[in-house]
Amino acid sequence: MTKNNLKQLVLLILLFVTIAATSPSCTKEDNPNNNDPISSVKKYTFNIMTDIYYWYKDVPRNINSASIKTVEAYFDTLLVDIDRWSWMMTGQQYLNSESGIVESYGISIGQPIDYYEDYSVRVRYVFPNSPMSENNVKRGYELTHINDTPVKTLVENSTFNTVYAQKSNSFTFKDNKGKSYSFSASKRVLNTRSSLKTNIYGEEEFPGLPHKVGYFHYLTFKAGMLDDIHNAMKFFKNSQIKELILDLRYNGGGDGQASSLLANYIAPASAQNKILAKKEHNDRYRSWDSEETTKTVIERIDGALDLDRLFILTTKGSASASEVILNGLDPLMHVVQVGSTTYGKPNGMYVLPFPEGNYETPQYVFLPICFFSVNSEGYGHYLDGILPDHYRPDDLYHDFGIEDDWIKSIMHYIIEGSFPPLPPKPTATFTSLPKNKITLPEERKGYGIYKTKLKRD
Repeated sequence: MTKNNLKQLVLLILLFVTIAATSPSCTKEDNPNNNDPISSVKKYTFNIMTDIYYWYKDVPRNINSASIKTVEAYFDTLLVDIDRWSWMMTGQQYLNSESGIVESYGISIGQPIDYYEDYSVRVRYVFPNSPMSENNVKRGYELTHINDTPVKTLVENSTFNTVYAQKSNSFTFKDNKGKSYSFSASKRVLNTRSSLKTNIYGEEEFPGLPHKVGYFHYLTFKAGMLDDIHNAMKFFKNSQIKELILDLRYNGGGDGQASSLLANYIAPASAQNKILAKKEHNDRYRSWDSEETTKTVIERIDGALDLDRLFILTTKGSASASEVILNGLDPLMHVVQVGSTTYGKPNGMYVLPFPEGNYETPQYVFLPICFFSVNSEGYGHYLDGILPDHYRPDDLYHDFGIEDDWIKSIMHYIIEGSFPPLPPKPTATFTSLPKNKITLPEERKGYGIYKTKLKRD
């Protein structure tokens, strides 16, 4: 072989290696099938999941996408086993969620199984101006019958969730005094708010309380409802509270803009310019981690509170942005976490619409896990949740307020310096049904959101 032939052969080999190294693997996703009406969406999905997705290296590359008929099913095939957080929705679902529009009876329900071992179905909270609030349903009421069938029977037969999901039903509730009443109701579209209750407690409600204590029940971090935060904080500032109870027990998270605003109101002056949270991306985007745009820094604003102490209430329903607030503020101020262990979602998503960049009228919106969130001390991989400083079971027997065990126990702690014993266990309506329980929102796929739009120059 001549030197020229050898040189040409080496060049051909180098060219082949270069092409093989720089070209993506040939898959159905890279070559949309013109006979597949959602091929372009699949290609976009595949591209983001093999690029900015935190576990992009482990995404399956050998999927026969042509056989998958829906975008949702295709998205699910790309998720890695460890990922219980990523999800997607239609564009309309996304727009509705941002505006607080939801079709519902207007209540959240649960069972006081933890500690109380009670499988009765009770109201966790009620939205104002809803079918349930109009029928005077309150937190703590027990749902005993649907369409004259005992709830116990529906739970035992594993049919409760299906029956309750119907558009119209008749309901029988038992109030907190044991009185039963019935009514019929239909689901309707509700315009919900991000906050359920704002209150001030003083010596009049709890004799011996040395100063005013604020209570803010914050249900979801909504970027489109920042006024709920502004209004509550103005109320607390004008009332000159010294301590705040931030109730996040059912808060599954939401938008980073809202969590940042809340932190800027709550964090003390000593936390100014300190890190609340910073992002950790995959190795393709690791360079972003040192940029200021991937850090959430405390910037106290006009009207910020001057707190001696912050109490944060949590359950398994406290996820994502709620955990970012808890984890981020803990090194920066005196935080006391009361309740039970949080959900365990130490990571966040970028909002990635299809068509790309179309946030106004998207066809689909993808929320894959793109980063982990850590606090100023670098702590943040709490896959099993964040343990409370003081455990107490959620009190589903009383409305929010001075009768709630959690509120009473915190007031006792402020006055006496210690928490009271756990509450007595009431006689349960029915017990011993571990295989037959209702499904809570935090037990469904895709629960927990800490999201932000991907904005890069």
